[in-house]
Amino acid sequence: MRFPRLIIIFVLLFATAIFFIGRLFFLQVVQGDYYQALARGQHSFLQETSGKRGQILFKEGELLATSKTQDILYLPFRKISGDAVLLQLLKDILDDPLEELEEGRSMTIVLESEQITQIKDLDLSFLIPQKRTVRYYPQGEMASHLVGFLNAMQKGQYGIEEEYQEELQGETGVISWEGSPYGYLVSKLQDNSVLEMGNDVSLTLDYGIQFMAEQLLKEAERDLAISSGTIIVTDPKTGGILAMANYPNFDPNNYRQEELESFQNSAIQKLFEPGSIFKAFTMAAGLNEGKVTPETTFKDKGYIDLGGSLIRNYDRRTWGEQTMTEVLKKSINTGAVFVEQELGRELFLKYSKRFGFTQLTGIDLVGETYSRNENLVNGCERDLASASFGQGIAVTPIQLVSAFGAIANNGKLMKPFVVSSIQGKEETSLKSSKQVITSNSASQLTSMLTQVVEEGFGRKAGIPGYFLAGKTGTAQVINEEGVYDPDKTIQSFIGFGPTLDPQFLILIKLDGPQAKSSSESAAPIFKKMAQYIINRYQIPPTVESL
Repeated sequence: MRFPRLIIIFVLLFATAIFFIGRLFFLQVVQGDYYQALARGQHSFLQETSGKRGQILFKEGELLATSKTQDILYLPFRKISGDAVLLQLLKDILDDPLEELEEGRSMTIVLESEQITQIKDLDLSFLIPQKRTVRYYPQGEMASHLVGFLNAMQKGQYGIEEEYQEELQGETGVISWEGSPYGYLVSKLQDNSVLEMGNDVSLTLDYGIQFMAEQLLKEAERDLAISSGTIIVTDPKTGGILAMANYPNFDPNNYRQEELESFQNSAIQKLFEPGSIFKAFTMAAGLNEGKVTPETTFKDKGYIDLGGSLIRNYDRRTWGEQTMTEVLKKSINTGAVFVEQELGRELFLKYSKRFGFTQLTGIDLVGETYSRNENLVNGCERDLASASFGQGIAVTPIQLVSAFGAIANNGKLMKPFVVSSIQGKEETSLKSSKQVITSNSASQLTSMLTQVVEEGFGRKAGIPGYFLAGKTGTAQVINEEGVYDPDKTIQSFIGFGPTLDPQFLILIKLDGPQAKSSSESAAPIFKKMAQYIINRYQIPPTVESL
């Protein structure tokens, strides 16, 4: 009876063995490729990558944005958390409290060269240093609003980085990585070193002038307690931006630590009422239409009644009979209204549009904004009168700079720009322009604005030996109740020089300075900026002014 049982057991064991052998043959041979691919898929991943991103350079080649390689280490919580000795050892090597590990999270840390050696000496398969390429801004906060930054998705965000994303980014490809079953040990399966590099972008920005502008804004915060401010410097003959500085700014290397509003470029995105600077454009229209000349006189009574509250001069001054040149020198509100009334509604609005105050300038930076100032088109007589001296009309700093540049450039309005050339492409030619007033009108107005600096409210902007033209502007700020706050002002000064052959145009805009007027705050800063440029470019004195 035992013999048949042994035969049955043997047959069952043999059948079982045949089944498993067959199953293994099916899995390893017939479907081996499928399961091998499946296993690799569980321990590998694909990552989009690209060739090295192009650099962003100042006018003379100094680096504003570049890419650099970092050595990094991934610290897996599950592998380290239960080993108190290893955790303390890593803290000592990395000189870091490793708070994320302590809080139950894995983390990545950037390594120094000596730390790499110490980590490798641990000889742990799940602690292997890797390399990654990151965007680096060697100037820190300098020109941060203009350059923008590269976000976590490796896309340009704000400024040049976003506007010229296509030109800067390298050829896109896919890199394949493989890891251990737990994902700790990773190795590269594909070499992407042949990917095409991105193009370098060269700017019109002058490193020294940009640096000086940033320093002057910091000094204004210290000395005048400004809440914010903007300085723009241009070449009025071309529209090229030599400096664009905002305070406060941010560090694009650490943009994640900033609030969203920190990224707003006030130079192109912040509307404000320009105040008396706008009198220059009202006068330009009057001169160009032949409604007034520099010698035309009017009699100031100290106020104008057009309904509502009276329109008055600064400090409630009454000037009596004055020429148009004296209207600008003494910044007489009623004089600007006189010119606007000589022009009439249609002509005043026509020149507001001509100078670009109802449209974008078209500067090659992402996010530019503007106001259509439709309240003037449909406004009453008083609205137009107020606009003639810069109240009730909204502009951006870049609009103001572009428009004032036309006065310096023989009446020709240039399109502002910040990129001079792109690697591999033809040199950028001069941007589009249009004649907004005649050369003769621009010359007359320049002479009048020169007297503002020589003898008028802009005297503190003057530099001995040089003819400079400019205009002050002090404007009140509308508060949350929709009325002008008597305790808050925006104080500005804009000017150019030397007047016979302008090499630079400067706008100084200060928000909430602790000063009575722009002649006390913005004008002296203009002088410092202008003096620096004169020294840097070795501009000879104007012989006639000596």
